Amino acid sequence: MTFPTFAPDDPRGRLAFPLDVPDLDRALRLTELLSGSAGWFKIGLELFVALGPEAVGRVRDLAPDCGIFLDLKLHDIPATVAGAMRRAAALGAGLVTVHGQGGPEMLRAAAASAGAARVLAVTVLTSLDPAALPELAPACRAPGALAALLARRALESSCHGLVCSPEETAALRALAGPAALIVVPGIRPAWARVAADDQTRVGTPARAIADGADLLVVGRPIRDAVDPRKAASLVLEEIAAALAARRSPGPAGR
Repeated sequence: MTFPTFAPDDPRGRLAFPLDVPDLDRALRLTELLSGSAGWFKIGLELFVALGPEAVGRVRDLAPDCGIFLDLKLHDIPATVAGAMRRAAALGAGLVTVHGQGGPEMLRAAAASAGAARVLAVTVLTSLDPAALPELAPACRAPGALAALLARRALESSCHGLVCSPEETAALRALAGPAALIVVPGIRPAWARVAADDQTRVGTPARAIADGADLLVVGRPIRDAVDPRKAASLVLEEIAAALAARRSPGPAGR
């Protein structure tokens, strides 16, 4: 299964839980605990480097109704990225990330090799401090300007969607139109307390959905909660309310 089959108004289809843990046992415990809440499980660099394709297969087998989001942020020469993308799609991943800074040829190679998977271009990491931007992109005065530049390049290169912080979501939705998939990490519910948070450009689930996000990545507020399943339920309630408001006519709806 590549894509989960949730109804558009089912908030579970809008929640991705990142399995950002170093060992398979903990990843599988979290998968089992949250498989009724999260529609997607995100496997990132830490777990994939530790276990490789085994991690994908075991998570997929334990949560067959959920989608696999392989967050590898591929960034290499076009031929290498194309080969890696083919392998990622063969594992059954529905979503795979590449770095938007890889350039048009790399992005086109990724999209052309993705098969049934969808390629997401990462624009600007949520951890980027705007003060560091002059060194990274001297021509861009704010993270939003760089995110828009990379988003436009990715969409012109046939990528299926974008990854951006909550702060850039509304602008990138306006730029991308309704068809592109917009995935937003850095989600911090108002009730969450995240110790030593390295993500600086964050937002609430309600705000991200109102601004046009399709899929929210919510990790530490759920994982580090006393009751992760209850925390996930609270996030789903907020997503559901925001989706209802977005469908409603008037200024609050989109």
